[in-house]
Amino acid sequence: MRELAGGEYLNMLQQLTGFRPQEETALAWASRLQLATIRDHLEVLHPDITGDTPELHIHRYTRLLLLLMFGGVLFPNTSRNLVSLRFLHHLERLDDLLQYSWGAAVLAYLHMQMCRATMGTQRDIAEFLPLLQVWAWERFMQLQPPLPPLAPSVPPPFLPLARRWVLRWGYGREYEA
Repeated sequence: MRELAGGEYLNMLQQLTGFRPQEETALAWASRLQLATIRDHLEVLHPDITGDTPELHIHRYTRLLLLLMFGGVLFPNTSRNLVSLRFLHHLERLDDLLQYSWGAAVLAYLHMQMCRATMGTQRDIAEFLPLLQVWAWERFMQLQPPLPPLAPSVPPPFLPLARRWVLRWGYGREYEA
């Protein structure tokens, strides 16, 4: 995958999502876009999404949501307001997304950010720290917060590790069917 110039990324963004920021200042450092710009555009699009919306528009909306998720949750930078447009290469074919090992990629990114945070010049960490927090709770008993035991009639949940902690604290029960 070759590195593209800022204009090429904007063209690719427009081709894949139908969106091109009005302000060129929304594009920072030639390959990053401000998350606020994407959020603002999605707020305008949201009311137009219905059951009759053409598949092309649903795919474009999905790509923008994924770009927002990549930059805001999974792979944030220290500004917490920019997303790398290099992710557009992964969004060209939405069907291919399932083949990627996103968990391993997020873990590798977290590890890289933790290594950078140990440098004397680094003042902040770009992270998905809930992942690190759950990992520490699962491996270091002395770091675990006090949790009420599960009722004897309730089997341990067969869910992702992070969800186990949520259930024990009682959060998220309103989302369960």
